[in-house]
Amino acid sequence: MLNRHHHRRPLRHQNGVVLILALIALVALTLAAIAMTRSVATSNAIAGNLAFQQAATHSADVGIETAVAWLEDAAGTAGTGACSGAKLGCDLPNNGYLASRLDPATSQTWEVFWKTSLASKARTLETDSVSASTGNTISYVIQRMCATTGDANTDLNPCATSPTASSGSCPGGTTCTGGGGRGGTGSNVNAAKQTYYRITVLVTGPRNTQSLVQAMVAL
Repeated sequence: MLNRHHHRRPLRHQNGVVLILALIALVALTLAAIAMTRSVATSNAIAGNLAFQQAATHSADVGIETAVAWLEDAAGTAGTGACSGAKLGCDLPNNGYLASRLDPATSQTWEVFWKTSLASKARTLETDSVSASTGNTISYVIQRMCATTGDANTDLNPCATSPTASSGSCPGGTTCTGGGGRGGTGSNVNAAKQTYYRITVLVTGPRNTQSLVQAMVAL
């Protein structure tokens, strides 16, 4: 009778290499997913901030138009009470108007200058239809570009004015001949000087959004 001996192969000890590689791959995928999530969140935040900034800039246009409309109504109007002479010759803080210019220091930004010097003199408007959904607040200050209060363009109160042509000269280096065309002979264009007014508008909104816009108008 034959004895058959069955030889069993010894079980190899698994070293866990496959498990380690799987864990490494899982960690890498997890980190990639986290990075992608943060990237998307950052992109959304940037897009949202740009949208708020654009809305604030649009609201600044409303402030400029409101200030210009007030200037046009006040131009040529006589002052009342302590304000003698022309209305625009006096400071009118309730209307956000200064009859003389204020400029920031050489090393001072307009943002700091607004906080330290203009904020207390600004006129704040109600929330307009453009910014109603974002809750922007519009404030503006009008400054007449004159050295002091009182009548404009006098010896004691020089003001920044628009150029005006005189005999034999043209303002701003332009050709101010009229009617003669190129090479023709015409007369210089001569118009009354206009005084410059600087309008500074600050719009504040959500997420600390700020938009500072300036415009120069002549009346």
